[in-house]
Amino acid sequence: MMGSGLARYRATAVVLLGASGVSHCLAQPSGPDISQPTTCSAVAAPERAYSLRLTSFAPRPTQASGVLLDGRIDGGPPLHLLLDSGASHITLDARASARSAISAVSESHLVGAGESPVRSVRSGIAGAVQVGPLQFRNCLVDMAPGGLAEGIDGVIPLSLFDRFLIRLDLPGRTLDLMPYPDREAVQTAGFERAILRGGLLFLRGVLNNALEGYILLDTGASYSAVSRPAARVLKKSTGPVIGLQGANGVVSGDLLAAGARFDFAGRSLAAETVVALDLAALSALHRVEAIGVLGYPALRASILTVSYRDGLVRIDSRLHGETPALVADKKAGAR
Repeated sequence: MMGSGLARYRATAVVLLGASGVSHCLAQPSGPDISQPTTCSAVAAPERAYSLRLTSFAPRPTQASGVLLDGRIDGGPPLHLLLDSGASHITLDARASARSAISAVSESHLVGAGESPVRSVRSGIAGAVQVGPLQFRNCLVDMAPGGLAEGIDGVIPLSLFDRFLIRLDLPGRTLDLMPYPDREAVQTAGFERAILRGGLLFLRGVLNNALEGYILLDTGASYSAVSRPAARVLKKSTGPVIGLQGANGVVSGDLLAAGARFDFAGRSLAAETVVALDLAALSALHRVEAIGVLGYPALRASILTVSYRDGLVRIDSRLHGETPALVADKKAGAR
């Protein structure tokens, strides 16, 4: 854990919530291995399956931009938290931080995407984070200096639940958590290998059947994005410049005149609203050349099955409905 007064450099992953933005905060790697998230030190819960209900996050009536989990920090008031696979740590806005009585123990510097400036942010430790029947202990919490998006108190990373096999049913608004199978019983059919960086999931994919590279899976982003170099390679014409707001300021994104198609994990997903954004800082920080970000609107009809332990991701259509198995059929034997 960080000592008091130590300055750390962190980055907002991708700021894609328009004028109502949310900061996505990632730890600056201190060594070569940054594959594991450092959100909480322990989870206090029996080893069994859990099912958590989610609610829709719609900052505008016609724009569903994510799903919310309700939680409490250190016995404080209920908080509405955006469930975000593009975040590494819990982030609260200033009001929620005060209501939850989070005390700052260190200061960090947020380095955002695009041309956004460096901005200081305070960080603290929550003794207990309660989400339904689950309690997480000694959790790192970033405290944004102002408000986040209207209707949310903060952000909670999907990787907080990395001690479970995760089934995130976005159209069904359900987060199912299951005990991991034994490693020797794991099969990978239908799953894609992910690169894990600070709890973020980068999948190898293809844009518009023309450009291959790594794509960040980001359930907390209300737009999908491609890097500026990728937009040039794809010869995508750009429309108006839009402001994308995060805790560290406004950055500029170029709205693409047409959307983009993301192919990976056995699926082809169309993103209708896509912005071209500078992803160089994100790529440099995590040592992964990111060509794009797949946001919530393109994923909203999907079921995501994620094994952080094994670095595996599967994306299924809600029409198929079944939870893909990580355990081999006993008659066939384990792989």
